Amino acid sequence: MKQILLFCVASLLCTVSIAQRANLDRENFKTSYVNLPSKPILDDSKRTYSINTGSIKIPGFSKVKSGGTLDINYKFNGTKIGTVDIKKEKHERKDKEGKVLSVSYTYTANVSYSSSATLSVSNAITAESYDKSYSESYSYTSKSFNSYKGAQEYYNNNRHSLRDKYRSEHRSQFKNSAKRHLLRTYGYDIESHEREFFWILATKKHPEFTKHQEAYQALKTAFEKMEHNKSIDSLKAEVQPVIDYFNSVIPNYQGDKRKIRKVRYASYYNIAKIYYYLDMPEKTKEYAQKLIDNDYDKSDGKYLNEIADDLLKEFEANKTKTRHFEVVTEDLSNQQEDSQENEVAEIEVNKAYLITKENDTTLVDIKTSDINNIAYSLKTVEYDQNGKPFGTRVRKAKKCKELVFVDGDHFRNIKFKESSIKNGEVDAGQMILGGATDKLCKVLFESEKINLYLFNNKELVILPAGSEKGKSTMSTGYVFGFKKNLTKLAEGCSTIQEKVANKEYKNNQEDLLQFCKDLTNCVVE
Repeated sequence: MKQILLFCVASLLCTVSIAQRANLDRENFKTSYVNLPSKPILDDSKRTYSINTGSIKIPGFSKVKSGGTLDINYKFNGTKIGTVDIKKEKHERKDKEGKVLSVSYTYTANVSYSSSATLSVSNAITAESYDKSYSESYSYTSKSFNSYKGAQEYYNNNRHSLRDKYRSEHRSQFKNSAKRHLLRTYGYDIESHEREFFWILATKKHPEFTKHQEAYQALKTAFEKMEHNKSIDSLKAEVQPVIDYFNSVIPNYQGDKRKIRKVRYASYYNIAKIYYYLDMPEKTKEYAQKLIDNDYDKSDGKYLNEIADDLLKEFEANKTKTRHFEVVTEDLSNQQEDSQENEVAEIEVNKAYLITKENDTTLVDIKTSDINNIAYSLKTVEYDQNGKPFGTRVRKAKKCKELVFVDGDHFRNIKFKESSIKNGEVDAGQMILGGATDKLCKVLFESEKINLYLFNNKELVILPAGSEKGKSTMSTGYVFGFKKNLTKLAEGCSTIQEKVANKEYKNNQEDLLQFCKDLTNCVVE
C-alpha cells in the first residue's frame, strides 16, 4: 500500500513537473472579414459619394460625378517655405592647457517647410457637414559650409528640389490620413491577412503537446476557409470540437503556480480569439474576463475585452451581427485616377490678409506658386458659387499696403529702385520702370530706427525710419560705399560706427540683420 502511495505521489510530481515546462509558440492563422464603419449609411442604395479627386475611394460605395450622399472636397493648401536662416557656429581649437589656438566658423542653411490640407464632408442623409484639417512641418538643416555665402548658395541652388521633396511627402501623408478617416467613418474595408495567432504548446514532453498541435491544425484548416463575403455558420460548427477541447484542459491544471496558470492562459486566450473572429464578441468578453482572473497576462484579457466592446458598438451602429457579407464598390463617375502630373498641379493656396492703400482688409487665397512673384503684382484665387476655383484676380503692388500671411510671413509695400541683375543684364523691370516704384517686399526687420526688407528673395532693402524711399544694398551706391552708408545710418552710435570701420558687417542678410538689431538697441550718445 505504501509503495502504491509513493508511486501516485511520484506520478503527480512528474505531471506537475512536466506541466511546469509549458513553452508556448505563436502559430498564425488566416482571417477574412469586413471592417465596419463608425457612422454607416445603413441603406446600401444610398451609399454614393462625389469627390473632387480621383485618388480617394470609399469601399462599399458607388462613386458618382456629383450629388453623392457624401459630397467630399479635398484640398491640398500647399507648402509654405519659412524664412531662411544662415546660422553660424563657432569652433575653437585649444591646447592641453585650454588656451585657444585658433577659431573657425561653419555655416548651415536652416529653413522650415510647412504644409496643410483640408477635407470637407457633407452627408445628405444626416445633414451633417464638417471639415478636417491636416498640417505638417519640417525644419531642414543643410550640411556645414566654411562661409556664409557657401551655405546661402547651396540653399538657393537646391531650394526648389527641397520644397518639392517635402511637399510630396506632406501631400502623401495628408491624402493617406484623409483616406483612413473616410474609410473608418463610412467605408467597408475588406481585411484579409495571416497576422493573427493562437498560443500553442511547444514543449514536446508536455502531456497536452500532441492534442494542442492537432487543435491548431484543425483551427488553421477551418480558418483557411473563411471569406469576407461568405457565412461563417458552418465554420462555427467546424471549430466547436476544438473549443470543447481547450475548455476540457482547464480543470486538469488547477493551482496558482505560474506555469500551471500558463496552460490555462493558452486555453482562455485561444477560445477568446476564436469567438472574436466568429463574430461572437459577448463570448470573447466572457473568456477575456477569465484571462484577467487567471492572472497570467492580464493585459491580453483587457485588450480582448476592449476589442470585443468595440465590435459590439460597431454591430449596434451597423444594425448587424456579422462582418461577413458582400461589398460592392463601383465607379460611375468616369473620373480618371489622378496622375502624378495632376497631383503636382493641384491648387496649393495660402491664406493671407491683404490691406489696401485705402486700409481695407480682405482675407485672400494665394497660390504657393505665385508667392515668389508678388513683387509688382498680386494674384489672388477667385472662387465660384460652389467654392470651386475658376481664376485669379490681379492687383498692382501700388494698390497694396501690406500682405500678412496667416502662417506669419509679412510683406509690405516699399518704394525703391531695384538693382537686380539677371544673366549680366539689368532686370527688365528696372529698365521699364526707371526710378523708385512701389514693390511688395518681405519684412525681415522693423523698428523705430531702421527697417530691412527682402525683394525677390535676393535683394536686401534698407529703409531708415522716417524715409519714404528705401535703398537696395545691391545698388552701386551701397556696393561701393557700404561703410559710408552704414556709418551714416549709425550716426550718434560710436560703438556701431567702430564696428563698421573694422569691417565687422558685410553686405549680406546675416550681417545686415545684426546691424539693424545693434542699431535699434543702441542708445544715442
